[in-house]
Formats: sequence, structure tokens, C-alpha cells
Amino acid sequence: MTNNSLRNLDLGTLRSFVTIAEAGSMTRAAQRLFMTQSAISMQIKRLEDNLGFSVFERSRQGMKPTGEGEQLLRFANQMLALNDEAMGRLTSPDYEGQVRLGAPCDVIYPHIPGVIKEFSRDYPRVQVRFASAKTYQLKQEFARGLHDIVITTEPAADEGGRVVNTQRLRWTGAVNGNAWKQRPLPLGIAMNCAFRSAVTEVLDAAGVDWNHVVATEDIVAAEAMVAADLCVCVELESVRAMDRAPIDHGGQLPELPEYSIVLYSAGGTENPIAQTLVDYLLRAHR
Repeated sequence: MTNNSLRNLDLGTLRSFVTIAEAGSMTRAAQRLFMTQSAISMQIKRLEDNLGFSVFERSRQGMKPTGEGEQLLRFANQMLALNDEAMGRLTSPDYEGQVRLGAPCDVIYPHIPGVIKEFSRDYPRVQVRFASAKTYQLKQEFARGLHDIVITTEPAADEGGRVVNTQRLRWTGAVNGNAWKQRPLPLGIAMNCAFRSAVTEVLDAAGVDWNHVVATEDIVAAEAMVAADLCVCVELESVRAMDRAPIDHGGQLPELPEYSIVLYSAGGTENPIAQTLVDYLLRAHR
């Protein structure tokens, strides 16, 4: 008779399992974990052999946990969270104090919430103060010493900035909307948005008439106008929204430029807490 109490689940394999469930494929999971696809595939095979059942359903749409896999996923998340908390408490420097982070709203997701959660778990005595504002405002405040770290969206990094990602802007509008077909093209880009002047320059170069229909710095108000199909806007490729969608314009709108996601920090030896948070942010964006 097999003694189940002596059978152990490997935490490294569980981390791969959870990452595949989140990413939807072994390829993307392997990239996130800096592993080869063959190595992560072997881990899952050994896991399934050990448990005696399949943990994933495989289809053309990707990989999805089976019923048994869903049960395992709940336990795996708990076990990994406890492991990571223990390692963080036992091996991390005993930092105390506050670290100040700022970013525009369109780069908060998908990375920053997870980074703050992970950092706060590992350094529970450090308070993370997070602020969101437009790029120009964040850079001004950073220069005045009001932030330790800021993440911005810019055509290129200024002195001291580090490009962590580059994304192309895309046209977005209401789901199944038609505002993009109107001429002049109604633009719903908030005032002082980092993308506003670049977009109008592209439209002018392409000979497309346009008109600003949003006269506010409030990005939420601008997004409401777009969702109502009264105008269009531009967003980074990573932005996901329930009430807005990429516009399939078939070449009737000009191609938009790329923008860099840039990190500025006052880290280093004189601010080790901030430098540690920088490392977490770089790892997430990588």
C-alpha cells in the first residue's frame, strides 16, 4: 500500500504549473520563467505521472486546467505564496521606511499591482506610496524629489531614463463603434496626454482632417466619450478595457508611432529600498 504522506509536490514544478495556467501556454510560461519549453514540458509530465491524472486540457486555443487541475491550482497558489513569504521574511534585508512610485494610468496594468503586492509581501515594513499622473507631471515631480521612482510613456528616454519596454500606439474606439469613419475624425484624447501632439502630427501628415472633441485633462471623462462612440483615441498595445476595442480600420487611419515605457529612479547605494523595487519592476517588464 502506498503511503501518500511520503509523496511530495515539487515547488518548482508547481510554479511552472501556475505560470502555464496564467499564461495559457507552455511557450509563454517558459519565457516568463526563463526556462526552455522542453524543460517545463518535462516538469508537467512528471507532475501528471505522479498524480495519476492530467492537469491541463490542451486545445488550439491554449492550455486550460482540467477539473482536477483547478483543485491543484488552488493548493499550488497557497503553497507558493507561503514559500515566497517565508523566503522573503528569512532572506531579505530588514528594510523599513517608505518608497514613492509614480506612473501614468495606462501603464499601471498589467504589471504594477502584482509588483506592489510581491514587494509588500517581501518587505512588510516598507510602505509603498503610489501616485498616478501624466508623464510630464511625474517627471516634474521626480525632478523636485517628490518620487523615488517614476515610470513614463515617451517617444524616447531622457537622460537618466531606462527603457523597459517599447509598444506601438493603436487606434481604439467603442466596441463595434463607427466614430472612426467620421470626417473630421473626432479625437477623444485628454489634454496634456503624452500622445496628443504625436497623433495630430501623424494625421496631418496623412492628410486626415481631425477635430478635438474632448476639452479636459480627465482621462476618465475622455474614455467615457470614446465608449459612447462619440470619438476615438489611441492607447498602448498592452491596454485592455471592457468598453473599448482596437479599431479594425483596414488602413483608413494612419499607422501610429512607437512609444517607450521609461523608468527613472533615485535608487542606488544611497536608496537601497528604491533600488530593490526597481529590480522588481524590471523583472516584471522583462
